[in-house]
Amino acid sequence: MEFLKKRLPILLLAFAMLLSACGKTEEEEQQEDEVVYVGDQVVQQTSAADNIFSVNYDPESGVNPIRAKSATNMQFWSLMYDSIFVVENNFSVTSEIVTETQTSDYQWWVFYIDTSITFHDGSNLSAKDIAYSINRAKYYDYYASRLANIYGCSAMGDDCFAISLNAPNSQLPAMLNIPIIKYGSVDDPVPLGTGPYMLGESGDELVAYEGYRHYDTLPVETVYLKDYTDTAAKISAFEASLLDIVTNDPTGMYNLGYGSSNETRYIETSNMHYIGFNFQSKYFSNLLARCAVGAAVDRQGIVDSYMENCAVPTVLPVHPISPLYDSGYAEEHDFDLERAEILFSNYGIKDYDVDGVLEILITGIVVEIDINFIVNTDSTAKLEAARAIAETLNEMGIKVTLHELKWEDYVEALESGNYDMYYGEVRMTPDWDLSYLFKPYTVYRDPEKIQKGMNYANCFEEQYINAYAAYLGAGEENRNMAFSDLAKLITESGAIIPICFERQELLTHRGVISGISCTQFDIFNRFYEWTINLK
Repeated sequence: MEFLKKRLPILLLAFAMLLSACGKTEEEEQQEDEVVYVGDQVVQQTSAADNIFSVNYDPESGVNPIRAKSATNMQFWSLMYDSIFVVENNFSVTSEIVTETQTSDYQWWVFYIDTSITFHDGSNLSAKDIAYSINRAKYYDYYASRLANIYGCSAMGDDCFAISLNAPNSQLPAMLNIPIIKYGSVDDPVPLGTGPYMLGESGDELVAYEGYRHYDTLPVETVYLKDYTDTAAKISAFEASLLDIVTNDPTGMYNLGYGSSNETRYIETSNMHYIGFNFQSKYFSNLLARCAVGAAVDRQGIVDSYMENCAVPTVLPVHPISPLYDSGYAEEHDFDLERAEILFSNYGIKDYDVDGVLEILITGIVVEIDINFIVNTDSTAKLEAARAIAETLNEMGIKVTLHELKWEDYVEALESGNYDMYYGEVRMTPDWDLSYLFKPYTVYRDPEKIQKGMNYANCFEEQYINAYAAYLGAGEENRNMAFSDLAKLITESGAIIPICFERQELLTHRGVISGISCTQFDIFNRFYEWTINLK
């Protein structure tokens, strides 16, 4: 009976498909057979239902890209505003705004810009506008973390602005993927921009700006804004081709479950899953135990089984696509149960009473092991990954109790230190700086609010902070070596155990859009290179 319950929806779906296939005209069957090429793939042609290009829009939240009130509207901000620098899908950095960059110590930077670029009112872009955009963005949560190292930013002339940092960072340009708005307009609901489109008078469409430098190659004259704030309505609108492009996060709590008859492109992200430890735990105060857990994590198996092709396994705290990633070293420290058992044994974790379960020897006393492992339940993928890790350790004889907690309870456990090991996720900035995981205290803008930041490990060893500082301050010639030293320190001390980097999905209808070069920070990157077929 249980088997029938599981199979019945599949049988009904197959029957419905069979009925829909019957009675089709010859013309309909011929249309279904038409195909187009997308890259090297042959795909079925499906045109937009309404012959216009439409994106989702939240009219209640405005389109000011600095104030960033709506995640929905922030997806299309680059259609209206240029970014100072662009972080591409492979995490390289480009710019059509900055023409020259100068720095000798990576703490004082000077940037020269192209002042021939114009705002939508015809006025020329100046360094004053860019400095203003950076200085205002620092005060909004969407940008605050990536700009926190900036001590000051000011225009040095019409075509030149300078930035001074609190500490050297050789990868500052990667942090400046900030939209440019007109000086003095941060409180405007629609600040002037220099991007390819302007908000139309009706408020529900974007109209191409004729003064845009790539105006002649824009794929459409008008981008229509459609209000589908309800999740079910958004899915239905996309499936009916009333929306032409959407994103999805299969590994997160917002996996919307779109149909499979679409074109799917994958966006590499800096969102890293990892295991963190309480360094004050009686089980993990020693690096051998932490490294043993790292050797017991089957990263590839987790990605294959639970991440729906939307993650990339990693051993090091940097995306494997980065030139900083040492694949040879990573392979040596990847999943290896035999090495995990040796590390546990070297730490003194053995079956002392021959009961099939391992114990730990603490000050000469045999102590039963029961590791308190916590995970947040909001993401099914993370939950299943944590279960798999716990199961592996239990099978090795290491007793692990997995506590599956709601978000509020999970955060409370982290902040109170009521855990031994946790499954975490962090959205890294494009310079791959994780020093905040090891800094003892962070003072936020509210002077009365002093917290531990994200140092949930209760780790107060300056070696990690110093290693990150050395890496961020290293020039191009020494950067890989500095990061290699950092990665080895993190890996061989088991400070954290990286698991994977998430990939997001960009969904479009088959055969409608080509030439897409979307990124984590901008799904409409290089929109002027897209081809959109609406017929």
